[in-house]
Amino acid sequence: MVGGCQSCLLTYISVLLLGCFLHDVEAPNPQHEIHTKVGDTVELSSGLSTEGVTQAEWIYEGLKIADDEGALKKTQFDGRLEFKSDNFSLTLKGLTLKDSGNFSFISAKEKGQRPTVIIILFVHEPITKEPIVNSSSTWHTSNTSCTVVLECSAATTGHVTYQWTVGTETFNGFRLQHILRQQDEDTKFNCTISNVISEMSTIKTVSCSNTTSEPQERGKTQFPAGTGFFSALIVGAGCCLLVAVIVGVAVCAYRHKQSQAGVDSNDLTVYADITDVAIGDPCSLYETIDNRGNTVPPGPNTVYDKIQLNRLRKESVSPYQDIS
Repeated sequence: MVGGCQSCLLTYISVLLLGCFLHDVEAPNPQHEIHTKVGDTVELSSGLSTEGVTQAEWIYEGLKIADDEGALKKTQFDGRLEFKSDNFSLTLKGLTLKDSGNFSFISAKEKGQRPTVIIILFVHEPITKEPIVNSSSTWHTSNTSCTVVLECSAATTGHVTYQWTVGTETFNGFRLQHILRQQDEDTKFNCTISNVISEMSTIKTVSCSNTTSEPQERGKTQFPAGTGFFSALIVGAGCCLLVAVIVGVAVCAYRHKQSQAGVDSNDLTVYADITDVAIGDPCSLYETIDNRGNTVPPGPNTVYDKIQLNRLRKESVSPYQDIS
């Protein structure tokens, strides 16, 4: 009986000691994620008690951004960060895509350091524009079907997911290849782009017909059915028109060159006539024209003759040569 009581007493004491130990040790807060969008405000909390804390600081990607005294300056969060000393929470304002990353809260008590709290922040750009869907279709004569290829593109940056919906079927990825039969009605392809905070969709309607041909062989030109003769006629008419334009330009150039040659020939004849007149009567051109209507009084024929006659000197008797 005594032995049984002692065993119960030891068990009770052990439970009390274990309870005290567990009360003093805080379990580590598991790592968690926060998703938000550009321009939002987010509050990061450690989830730990503030009693008896002797050290507290926030680390962003290896750099300290806040401690017991408040938010540090000259960081990428300068002017957008607030640290609350009463609960050690961190508030970020005006978030940008570059603010995404790992935030770590490090704290300690008198008995030692507490577990580190890690928060992974993801900042996303909201989707504000519908996706753009482009499609191409190839007709197969052998089985009267079409191979439709569709591509969906997003106007936003950042990570987005693509999902296609065709009837009751769904497909993932930005590119989709689908087979349609000629007897099928207009088929609607719905492309949805999304991230964790927003999504938008676009519907593209496609039908199967023989207006598209199968891939052509290199070096061969094919026309749609029923249009080969008219297409060849149009191409031939275009070639004839081009030849006519080239011939017309060449004829115009030749005629222009001949007219220029005729003008040059007439100019030479006029100068020849003037030269003949000048040789027959040794006088200036202007005097020759005047002689045809008026009689020129006798005298020196040119101005130079008058100057030479006026400057005649008497023969010098000095032995020295007269220099004038």
